[in-house]
Amino acid sequence: MKTTAPDISTNYLGLRLRSPLIPAASPLSEHLDGLLEMENCGAGAVVLHSLFEDPYEKRPGHPDYYLDEIRAAREALTIPVIASLNATTLEGWINYACKIEQAGATALELNIYNLSLDPAVPSSHVEASYVEVVKAVRQATVLPLAVKLPPFFTNLARMIAKLDEAGADGIVLFNRVYQPDIDLDTMGPRFSLRLSMAAENRLPLRWLSLLYRQAHVDLAGNTGIRSGADVLKMILCGASATQICSVLLQRGIPWLMEIREELEQRMEQCHITSLRDARGLLSRQDDEAPAIIEREEYRKALQGYSLIDVPSWREEVPLPSDPRMTAHTTKTASRSK
Repeated sequence: MKTTAPDISTNYLGLRLRSPLIPAASPLSEHLDGLLEMENCGAGAVVLHSLFEDPYEKRPGHPDYYLDEIRAAREALTIPVIASLNATTLEGWINYACKIEQAGATALELNIYNLSLDPAVPSSHVEASYVEVVKAVRQATVLPLAVKLPPFFTNLARMIAKLDEAGADGIVLFNRVYQPDIDLDTMGPRFSLRLSMAAENRLPLRWLSLLYRQAHVDLAGNTGIRSGADVLKMILCGASATQICSVLLQRGIPWLMEIREELEQRMEQCHITSLRDARGLLSRQDDEAPAIIEREEYRKALQGYSLIDVPSWREEVPLPSDPRMTAHTTKTASRSK
């Protein structure tokens, strides 16, 4: 007897999505063919590649090409089309957001990253700049708004509450910052894209669980989501949707079908019939103090560490002899006698 497939539909930014699988902003969403493939492979929505204000604002055709892509995507797709905006000035945020709305985007993701190294600027001013952007865009448009945040806030719960008050409908946890490496041959920075690994989803999982019951906006998990199991974990911790990028760049857009199939299998194994019913089941309870939880889990993690986890390379690969270390060891041994 064939059982009914689990219900993987979800609600995000006030939109009903057929699945929580949202390909994140990336080069894969720069062309209509890729967007159509995402829809055919089970995506619940798509996020277009980001429109940047600087340094492209003076380039011919900017931002008309992006607006044309929105129009084409809305005409061709039946799933929501979420535009992504990364501006540098308040005027740019407002101007481009209005153009994006006029072009017909279903929703807008604000990709905000404000790095300050001025010791005279308090953290409250940096946080206020995020709120100012959201408030200005909300006053200028009626689009559903998501804010993609970096994890670098002293009090993330307060930050999200302020963004909620400013008019945000959802928060994406987290924006992944691409730090450069150092090239010793050129003695300068080496810029390269390092795709995320599964272990990196621990950070959004943690914060989804901590914030779910007190956040009044939709939360989306981002970074390190590579399988259906990863998606289900995000939902159980409180996510309304998940954004997927690196694994699609590595394995191709059809990998979405693999993720969806595994998600349904995992739901059946866990006796979960609906994602909406499962959301937040493993999130922090209201009566649990986050600080106490953090300390207790830290203590358990340390206690769970065993010698089995210690690399055996010391036994397998002898260290090169160092006369200074030999002399130090001999001197220390003689003192102990």
